[in-house]
Amino acid sequence: MSNGNKDAYIAALEKKLAELSGIEVDQIKKNQLASAADEARAIREMAEYVDSIQVQKPGVAAAGVVNPQIAAIFSHIKAELGEERGAHSLPKLGFAYGALEPHISEVIMKIHHDKHHQAYINNLNAATQKLVEAEKAKDVGAMNALLPAIIFNGGGHINHTIFWTNMGPNAGGNPSGAIAAAIDKEFGSFKAFKDKFSAASVGVKGSGWGWLGYCPKNDKVAVATCQNQDPLELKHGLVPLLGVDVWEHAYYLQYHNLRGGYVEAFFDVINWANVGERYDKARKAAGH
Repeated sequence: MSNGNKDAYIAALEKKLAELSGIEVDQIKKNQLASAADEARAIREMAEYVDSIQVQKPGVAAAGVVNPQIAAIFSHIKAELGEERGAHSLPKLGFAYGALEPHISEVIMKIHHDKHHQAYINNLNAATQKLVEAEKAKDVGAMNALLPAIIFNGGGHINHTIFWTNMGPNAGGNPSGAIAAAIDKEFGSFKAFKDKFSAASVGVKGSGWGWLGYCPKNDKVAVATCQNQDPLELKHGLVPLLGVDVWEHAYYLQYHNLRGGYVEAFFDVINWANVGERYDKARKAAGH
């Protein structure tokens, strides 16, 4: 796509977003800058939160019910990465840091993968160690107090792992096969899907993710968004197929506050083969 056509597309997307949201694009950009949390600070604060949780001695802690979302997060991680609880590590990229240029810069990829994703893993492992300590003491209160940290860091680990596999060099274009048919069936056309996915992702307030997911109950695909690092499956019951990170760290060094330009560029690096494989696997697991 030429620069002129790309600018025209972004302008049309921003106009459509304003129509859907009732908010002018300039105001949306201001909201992004004002309300999007700095990821490094958020990760640091979550580490401090985990450290602040005090596990009671055995026999002192009150009885209660452990929130099932704790087990669900680790189950999702096991399904995606094959990792046992507490044995989490940074997955390797399937391509060089600079392989997605000019769409996503080498500098962004290095910082995003090596620094940010690794920080989520460090915090998740720390939270898991404290969870084990709380389990031994039968301190249900401490276990449940760890849930926000487990969701935030465990979700960050899952979401980024999927994100890396969803992208690739010499990618982009239109999908083919079963995933293309599913998109056409649900949205009417690939263009209609692209417009809806882009508008939803650009419109995320503050920090979060835009997703294409699969609904096992209805056997169809859907567009959804999540705040911060909330996992799609935990929040919406959708199996993640394609995700775009719209935290500002994912694009600001290159696109500044123009999230629409970044989301448009993301379509030039989508690995549709990976998305299609995820769709086929999810349908098979659901018995369709």
